[in-house]
Amino acid sequence: MREHRNIPSSRNRRIARAVALCTSVLVSSAVASSVLAATPSDASAVDARVIQAMQRDLGLDAQAAARLLRTERSATARLPQARQRLGASYAGSWIEQGKDGRFRFVVAATTAEGVARARALGVESRLVQRSLAQLESAKGQLDRLGRQSRPSAGVHGWYVDERTNQVVVETDGRSRDAAIDFIARSGIAVDAVRFETAQAAPRTTQIVGGERYYTPSAGCSIAFPVTRGADTGFATAGHCATVGTPTYGANGTTPQGVFDGSFFPGADMGWVRITNTPAWPLRNWVNNYAGGTVPINGGSEAPVGAAVCRSGATTGYRCGTITAKNVTVNYPQGATYGLTRSSACVGFGDSGGAYITPAGQAQGVTSGGNIPAGSNDNCGLGAPVSYYQPLQPLLNQYALTLYTGGGGGSVPVITGFACPDMANSGGGMYVCYATYTSGSPATSAWSGGGGSAYDYSGYTEFVGYCSSGQRQQLTVTITNSAGAVARTSGNFNCPTGPIP
Repeated sequence: MREHRNIPSSRNRRIARAVALCTSVLVSSAVASSVLAATPSDASAVDARVIQAMQRDLGLDAQAAARLLRTERSATARLPQARQRLGASYAGSWIEQGKDGRFRFVVAATTAEGVARARALGVESRLVQRSLAQLESAKGQLDRLGRQSRPSAGVHGWYVDERTNQVVVETDGRSRDAAIDFIARSGIAVDAVRFETAQAAPRTTQIVGGERYYTPSAGCSIAFPVTRGADTGFATAGHCATVGTPTYGANGTTPQGVFDGSFFPGADMGWVRITNTPAWPLRNWVNNYAGGTVPINGGSEAPVGAAVCRSGATTGYRCGTITAKNVTVNYPQGATYGLTRSSACVGFGDSGGAYITPAGQAQGVTSGGNIPAGSNDNCGLGAPVSYYQPLQPLLNQYALTLYTGGGGGSVPVITGFACPDMANSGGGMYVCYATYTSGSPATSAWSGGGGSAYDYSGYTEFVGYCSSGQRQQLTVTITNSAGAVARTSGNFNCPTGPIP
């Protein structure tokens, strides 16, 4: 839903602040993890105001927020190997919080062998009926039917729910019969489907007040800084404008760039190429709307259940969790495929803005949300729903590279180290991890133990195996172009007690 408006001309303090913020292109981030407990160092690299936003929006205390960040990092590092080792039996993965308050990375499998392979990675695993490939195939049948014969507007969308091993079809409650007919015509198994009633209909979130950037008729929020060869620019939502549309700064008059790519509906991808480069240098951060920024550290994709925060011009910096991926949303303008669903609230004016994890991993650009009629946002709902276009497909579509700052002439700094992490070791298995910062690309290496290493931007983890009475000592080495730094554990006995 596009909001047309006149461009503002007054240069008040609010606009001046927005202009200053717009010179810094926003960012996004992704982290994921396992059963591992947090230490103070896990949160030390995250701005305290971001932790406060997680506490406000997710209902977590500071310790729980730190534990979630730790789990997200571990999950992101382990997820690629989990997919590879389980193969056709892989049935999805997610982060969940148990009654004991601990966060766990769960991997589902359709065979006992797949469950055993997942547990060998040091994660919790569950046996389920359908593989992720089977669920995605069923969802694909709905997509194909939806392209041929668009369902009733009361059918809001559909997605795979990895946690329940089903396809969810979301309706307004009055269109259940239309949804049942839609499912019947698709030919997918009825027992694979679950119906849910949405609190509001999905709508795109084009700007109303507009403080980020403007087109001649409207405005949107900046997401992530990008480059393509010698060109610089930023990612944003495709529904914000068509190709060739010029953009201006937050004062509505300073030339900024031009839409060089736009795709909506079907997807919600767009990017603006900066034409006034002296006035719009790239900055590798996202505004946290609390007087600070979240740095862009990379673009690793976070799993379902991970914390994600959204930065936009209307509702500011809001946090939630990722609730589903590859979601089809039946917008009034047309069905849009491949979106990610989250519980972060959203409002008109946030379109195109950044979705980023608290650890600085770029996830996607704001597309829309389920917003009640007559409201400007859904932040007052008990269970808000928002949607974002994942970043990597957008980068691939336009051959773009996420800008993360680069540079850095100093050796890495290890900010956290636990070896072993006794809160997650036992039964002949031990977990060690290190967190680090580096101004340039870095690699990590573990020595001294037998097992597997899992790496992720700014985080490395080692899962080892040992026998009773065996003594262990491990060293981790982080290396970049400027040099290397290492940390060695003390000698420890093989953890043989139960895993906590």
